[in-house]
Parts: sequence; C-alpha cells; structure tokens
Amino acid sequence: MASSSYLNLFVFSFLSVLFISESQISHSLNGVVFPVIRDIPTGQYVAQIRLGDSSEPVKLVLDLSGPLLWFDCSSGHISSSRSLISGSSSGCFKAKVGNDRVSSRGDHPADCDLLVKNDVVEIAARGELARDVVSFGSVSSPGTVDLLFACAPPWLLRGLASGAQGVMGLGRAQISLPSQLAAETKERRRLTIHLSPSDGVVSTRSVEEVFGSSVSKSLIYTPVLTGSSGNYVINVRSIRVNGKKLSVDGGPLAAVLSTVVLYTMLESSIYAVFAEAFTKAATNATLVAPVAPFGLCFTSEVDFPAVDLTLQSEMVRWRIQGRNLMVDVGSGVRCLGIVDGGPNRVSPITMGGLQLEGFVLDFDLGNSMMGFGQRTPSVLVSLQPEAL
Repeated sequence: MASSSYLNLFVFSFLSVLFISESQISHSLNGVVFPVIRDIPTGQYVAQIRLGDSSEPVKLVLDLSGPLLWFDCSSGHISSSRSLISGSSSGCFKAKVGNDRVSSRGDHPADCDLLVKNDVVEIAARGELARDVVSFGSVSSPGTVDLLFACAPPWLLRGLASGAQGVMGLGRAQISLPSQLAAETKERRRLTIHLSPSDGVVSTRSVEEVFGSSVSKSLIYTPVLTGSSGNYVINVRSIRVNGKKLSVDGGPLAAVLSTVVLYTMLESSIYAVFAEAFTKAATNATLVAPVAPFGLCFTSEVDFPAVDLTLQSEMVRWRIQGRNLMVDVGSGVRCLGIVDGGPNRVSPITMGGLQLEGFVLDFDLGNSMMGFGQRTPSVLVSLQPEAL
C-alpha cells in the first residue's frame, strides 16, 4: 500500500465512536491495523478497539513491552459476550507463562488471577483473565476475533492518558496482542510500528502491506532479543557523538525499546560520559540551567551534533538527530532528550518514544529481527558509515 493511500485510509479521531480501519480479521490477511495518535499532555501513544457488543470504543495506551491487553472492565464498556477464564484452562496457563504468580482468592478459587502491571507509573494489581469478541474493520465490513485480556481495578489507570481505559500490550508473551492475532491468522508473528503525533500505526501486518514496497526495501535489519519480561532488546556496541566514539566500559549495551518511556534513559555512568561528550561537541550552543526532567539544555539557532548507536557492526548505525534528539521547552531553549536514568539499571539503555517517533519499526518475530528506517525514503538511515 503506497504512503499516499495510507494517509487517506487511516484517518483517525478519538471524537468518533467507531474504530475506522480498512482491515479485518480473516485467514487471508496476516493481521490488522490500528491507527495511533500521541496524547500531547502525557506523550503516550494511544489506539482504540471495540469489545463485544458495546458501541463505545476502548481507548488503550500502547506498551511495547506489555505482556497482555488489560483494561478497567467497570468503566462502562459492558458486554454480554464477556466471560471470565477458569484457572484450570489452557488460556490461563498461557497467560501465566512468565507472569508473576498470583494465588487464587478464596471467594473465587476457579478464576484465573494475574498480576497486571501499569509500566507508566510502575504499579501493579490483581486482575482477572477474561475473553470477549474484539471487533475490527469498518462498519460495512466488520471482522471479529476472540481475544484474552485482563480486567483490572480502576486505580491501575493512574498516570495513563486522559480517557484511557487500559493498556495494549505488544510484547512477546503468549497472550500479547501480536501473539494472539498471529495464532488466529496462522501467520508468522509480525509487528509493524510507526509512532507519530497524529498519524501513527501499530499493525500485525508487514511493512510492505502497510507502507508499500519502497519503505519495506529501505529498512535496515538488526537482531532483536527478548528480555526476561518479554520486551524487545537490541544490542548497542558503541555510542558516537558527532562521529566520535564514547569510551564506555563493558561489552554490547542492551537497549530496551519502550513506548511508555518518553525519553531515552542511560545508566548514570554512561550518561556522565555521554553528557560530557555532547556538551563539548555542541560548540555553537550556550549551556543554560537545565529544565526538568532534562539534564542538558542550551540556547542555539544551529543544529546540534547527531548521536549514532552502532548495532551489530560499524556498518549498521541508528542515527538520532533533529526532532528525535532535542526538545524545545520555550524561550529559545532546547534540551537534550536523552536523560540520566539512574544507577544500577537492569538495562543500561532504554530507548523512549521521542527517539522511536518517525521511524518505521518492523519486528519480524519469527526470525528474531527488527527492521528500522524513517518513513520518508529521502532521509532513511544509511548503511554507509561515511554518510553518517
């Protein structure tokens, strides 16, 4: 599908009461497409689905690392087709693979209880596994599929975008949305993401089907690993600022990709080296008092030095620059959108939404590879080091 037709097909507004998409569940398609927008106050990325026989859409925050789909089942989206899952069922067994065990309550020993997490504010609660029909497609050409999800208490919504009723988990767990849809369509697990303020996409179809062959052929691929919690991890062999390699101890640095973290976070010792190198390289900028949560802020009317993440070889780099690097905080001040994540982090790097935005990400989960590249062919990431 060409980019121009994509823009026409995926017009999205949260003011509508119906989910608009040209795709539907069927065995002739390898997935569905969810339009995505960025919630300005929180910086979170939001999609919506329709559940059961309710006409009201359910607004969900994207969590790339999330193991499952969960929402507040008491928020008015009542569906007669919803049912709780037994604790002895195969669905419960799948849900609890990699999930922190929660003992059944004495009053409901047969229910499948899970520990449901809100990674935005890092809180968790007991949830109940349920099943319902999820509707896709247009009103004139609807498609449906039965999906498992967790019902969570209302207070677990804390910190989510206004109006959000839950989270769309896109991780590698057995009942994440990509895993369930792949099982339904009998296709290889695939996840395509393009984050944008107004016309983003998350899809379980291939990049070529969503954006066209020109974008698909332009992507650069790197191995993607699975973290202990089912998140997506790439190895960063080195970090360069303005082309100069930083002196950082240790081997490859594990970088977790996140859609709920706003800005890339570096472990404190790495950030100290990085911040010093960036300040020295920003020769045409004047350092000013930092504006929280940022550690480095400048006044400048010129471009700032680019940051390159070297992946599996020197020939493969992910460049961060321009709007993916600097945040305009007003009064002529721009701050570095890479922050100190604190000491002793589980992963030394967490790549946040600002750095992922504008890139097309193709997670080929069957082959454990991830493709990346910017949507505009003229500014795609280059394989040639000298072009960087």
